[in-house]
Amino acid sequence: MTARRAAFVLRLVAPLAGLTLLAVFAALYLGDRDLYFRAMGLWGVPAYRYPFLDWEGVSAFVECWRRGINVYVSDPCDVRGQLFNYSPLWLEAKFVPFGPLWRNVIGVGMDVTFFASLYSVFRPKTRGEAALFTLASVSSMVAFAAERANVDLALFVMIVGAGLLASGGLGRRLLAYGLIFFAGLLKFYPGIALVTALRERLAILAGVAAVAVAATTLFAYGYRHELAAVARSITVGLWGGGVFGAVNLVQAFSAQVPSRAVTLAAVGLAAICAGAVTVSFLRDRGWVEAAAAMDRREQTMFVLGAAIMVGCFFAGRNGNYRGIFLLPVVAGLIAMRRACADTSTRSRLGWLVAIVIALMWDSAVMRPVYDMSLKLFFLVWCVFEVLFWYAIASLLAVLIVFAAQSQVFADLHGLVVRPRRP
Repeated sequence: MTARRAAFVLRLVAPLAGLTLLAVFAALYLGDRDLYFRAMGLWGVPAYRYPFLDWEGVSAFVECWRRGINVYVSDPCDVRGQLFNYSPLWLEAKFVPFGPLWRNVIGVGMDVTFFASLYSVFRPKTRGEAALFTLASVSSMVAFAAERANVDLALFVMIVGAGLLASGGLGRRLLAYGLIFFAGLLKFYPGIALVTALRERLAILAGVAAVAVAATTLFAYGYRHELAAVARSITVGLWGGGVFGAVNLVQAFSAQVPSRAVTLAAVGLAAICAGAVTVSFLRDRGWVEAAAAMDRREQTMFVLGAAIMVGCFFAGRNGNYRGIFLLPVVAGLIAMRRACADTSTRSRLGWLVAIVIALMWDSAVMRPVYDMSLKLFFLVWCVFEVLFWYAIASLLAVLIVFAAQSQVFADLHGLVVRPRRP
């Protein structure tokens, strides 16, 4: 087998594993529902009585809106009766079909497109790299998103497309920023991925920022009443398994330790430790050099995933389905480790890869532990929470290094520090 064909085969491993898993679970659902739900439970996925529930919720919003029902007040079209809490742009998509048949067709289409997009996320060089990325690609977080056909799958594909465009010439990069911005209009959080524009010259970055601010202002003003209603509809949720975010720590300690002082101390300690982890990575010369040595496309995908995960973690509580954006993080960490020459830093990156993959499987561990003991569940939850804070602190270091090595930073440095005249 030639080297080129071997590389092609390695890139196919993760997408084919995901598509195979999708086919297996579809066969189980059609042939043996009880076995399907048991298998989903073992995988750590809280399956509903039928698949693709989240996409059905979105299409139900659109259907009720078409009928003249104010979905900001009630939504009888949705089986859960939840109020509309997405971007108002979704309600403009009146072409979106509704019903069980279309729910299954679109849900399967979203899953297939998502798994196919993994071919472009990572280019493994060895069987070990392919195996690690595949393990992340069939994790509990990914299976949860696929089972629900959550719209984050569509946003993921858009971000991957932006990552491919952002590695090209200026015209393609501008298209990438437009795609990221559109994804941000659809569900807000992807907008943080515009941090990749820092690699542009200062004048281009200023133009991109001006257009983004102007468009956001027009959007916010035009939909100001709808956005206010959406803000009131967003639910906080619980701190237990199936969600991630910095706010979890506050709620968990408030519930388990009824002492405001202890809660504040725990949160403060977590923030200090996370800051110390970030600084330790920034002081690691091997880490900084490896980040600079990465392939441009792999670095772009890495930064996109890191920016979204860091932004989501600190912005609020997120369902585990959003953990699909850890896939480009896993790919980036593996690629960074490959580019690293320092032995100790390579070891550190290897542990980071293991930690992130473990986080992506957390639901498969947490669900059986919950049935054993609530105290044990809380202890295991604390372990995963510490690991999540550690991983996010490392991703923050990735973003800081990217910003420090960016073109705009060099331009700003040139403006502030002018060369001395002889």
